[in-house]
Amino acid sequence: MVLELTARCNNACSHCYINLPEDDVEAMKSELSFEEIKKIVDEAVSLGALWFLISGGEPLLRKDFSDIYMYLKKKGALITIYTNAALITNEHIKLFKKYPPRGIEVSVYGVSKKVHALVTRRNHFDKTCEGIEKLLTAGLPVRLKATILRSNHKELQKIARWCQEKSKSSFRFSPFLHLRLDRNPQKNRQIISERLTFKEIIDLEKNDPVRLKALEKKCQRLDGATQENKDRIFKCNAGVNECCVGYDGTFKLCTSLVNGGCTYDLRKGTLSEAWNIFTPKVISMKTDKQEFKETCGKCSFTSLCMWCPAHADLETGKLDGHINYFCDMTLKRYHEYRKDPPQK
Repeated sequence: MVLELTARCNNACSHCYINLPEDDVEAMKSELSFEEIKKIVDEAVSLGALWFLISGGEPLLRKDFSDIYMYLKKKGALITIYTNAALITNEHIKLFKKYPPRGIEVSVYGVSKKVHALVTRRNHFDKTCEGIEKLLTAGLPVRLKATILRSNHKELQKIARWCQEKSKSSFRFSPFLHLRLDRNPQKNRQIISERLTFKEIIDLEKNDPVRLKALEKKCQRLDGATQENKDRIFKCNAGVNECCVGYDGTFKLCTSLVNGGCTYDLRKGTLSEAWNIFTPKVISMKTDKQEFKETCGKCSFTSLCMWCPAHADLETGKLDGHINYFCDMTLKRYHEYRKDPPQK
């Protein structure tokens, strides 16, 4: 289960799909209280939940973060935390050393003040580096990663080298951006402007030998693959072995799925009902749209593509919508990494 503690963040990243200002009063009013979170956690554990991902926004903005964390630990949960590390304090370090999380993942947007500020629109570079150093010095399980966009893609090799020198855990990056959960048109235009071209993405991937080898193997395995249930919209593990609870109590199959017909208000119902009754109805949804059946519905490249009903809804307003950018990008990458590919 993903627990989004807040949508607020101390950064204002140009590519982010959720962030709101850290002092956003309306966002704070909408956030689940500690008591509401405890109730949800109790029910989740009783249903068999073992692993919890604490996310945001920036979860450390919550003044009761430590209380929430400890409540999960006392329940025996395995906990992973997503943070930008700029708010890490000595008290957090003491907490994590005494009650270690399963993992702490930190996004690194640049290894220079200029690039970091260009992406985050805040001057938190020094605080971020300090937070990362505190976590690493404490011997905590830190994994460094990066989202690569137009503002920082020329610094990827420096970011990768910096992260690999800092942490023994494998470094990963993603150049794929999806649109805002709140559908803010101005911010969506900003995200689209930060997307890389197909050639830029391929160039980045080719410069990473480990990633390139994995992609070549994946493309080999895709040959001859077929997709069953062409009319079925949901083909992923969302709602099968994972789910998400938004900061406002919205139950979702995954973090990106905000379509009104696919969400459930936990403030008006129970997690048990959401998981056992509501979720099966969502994941069994089908479409009679012929275009879908002839494109995304039968495509075997979904593991290489960003397409999913959640992203389709954010891009087109339809769960079964076709996204040209995703499709073109996937086919170009496939033909680049697959030697002598068959005609599609």
